[in-house]
Amino acid sequence: MSLSTIIFDIFFLSVAIEGRSLLLSHLNPSDVKHFESKLDSKIGYWSPSTSSIDWCERNYAVTYYIAEFWNCISSLLMCLLSIILIIRGLYNKIEHRFLLLSLSFGLVGFGSAYFHGTLTHFGQMADELPMVYSMIVWWFILFRMNKVKLVSRISPTDILILCGIFYGFLWTYVHSLQTFVLVFQVHFTLMVLGGIIKLIYLYRQTQHYTYKIMYLVIVYVGLLVPACICWIIDQQLCERMNSIDGFNPQLHAWWHIFCGFDSYIGVVCSEAMRHLSMKYNEFQINGESSKKIFKPLEHLHIGFWFGLPYVDYSKDKSINQIKTH
Repeated sequence: MSLSTIIFDIFFLSVAIEGRSLLLSHLNPSDVKHFESKLDSKIGYWSPSTSSIDWCERNYAVTYYIAEFWNCISSLLMCLLSIILIIRGLYNKIEHRFLLLSLSFGLVGFGSAYFHGTLTHFGQMADELPMVYSMIVWWFILFRMNKVKLVSRISPTDILILCGIFYGFLWTYVHSLQTFVLVFQVHFTLMVLGGIIKLIYLYRQTQHYTYKIMYLVIVYVGLLVPACICWIIDQQLCERMNSIDGFNPQLHAWWHIFCGFDSYIGVVCSEAMRHLSMKYNEFQINGESSKKIFKPLEHLHIGFWFGLPYVDYSKDKSINQIKTH
C-alpha cells in the first residue's frame, strides 16, 4: 500500500467519523426543513442525517455512498473555477487578497459538496460557514478597493474589518450550536445585496467607469436571476417533480452551477476594479492627472479562456505594480 493511499484513507476515515459523530445532540433533529410532505428517509452510508435541511433531490438515489448525488457533483464546479483563479493569480503575482478570495470560493464548493454528499451537521457547517467567510473577504476587498498603502493610523475601514473578523468568529460559534435555516438564508442574502450595492457604487467612480466593468457587473447580477429561479422552483414544485410520473431536473444542482460561474465573475470583476484603482493611483503619483484625463480602457484588458473572462496582464506596459497585502 502506497504512502498516498494510507494518507488518503486516514483523512477520509477521520472526516467520515467526524462528520457523523461530531455532535450527538444533532442526531435525528426534530426540526428539519424539507420540501415534501414526508421526509426522505432512505438509508445510505452517511445515515442517519443530522443536518437541519433536506433538499429536494432524493437521497441515495444514484449511489449508496452519496446522499444527494447531483447536488454534490455540481458543487465541485466551484472548486474547479477556484483552482483556475488561484493558478492564474499565482502566475500573475496578484495581491494576496484575491488569492484568499479565490480560496474561500473553493472552500464553499468543497463544503457544499461535502454537505450534499453526507447531509450531516458537520457537512452543513462546512457549507454555510465558508459562505459567510467568503463574503467577509469580498467585503474587505470592496471597502479597501481604492486603498493603496497601509497607514499608521487606524481608519474607520480598518475598524470595520476588525468587526468583520470578530463577526466571523461569533457567527461560527452561534451557527454551530443552532443551524438557523431561514435566518442564515436571509443573513447571507443581505450580505450579497450589500456587496452588489457597493460594487455598483465603485463602478460609477471615474477610474472604474468603463463598459468592460459594466458588462462584468451586469453578468454578475444577471446570473443571480436564473439561479434564484432555480432555487425557488426547486422548493415550490419539489413534490410534483419527485412524483412517480414526474421528472426532477435537479434545479438545486443548476443553482450551484449558476452560482459557481457568478462567483467566478464576481472575483474577476473585483480584480479588474482593483487593477484600475492601482493604475489610477500611479497616474496621479506621476503627475499625469494635470496633463490628461485618465482613460480606464487604456489600462484594462479582459481576455477570455473557453468563455471565462480574466484580467489579461500580459498587455500591461507597467508590470511592476504597487502591491499591498
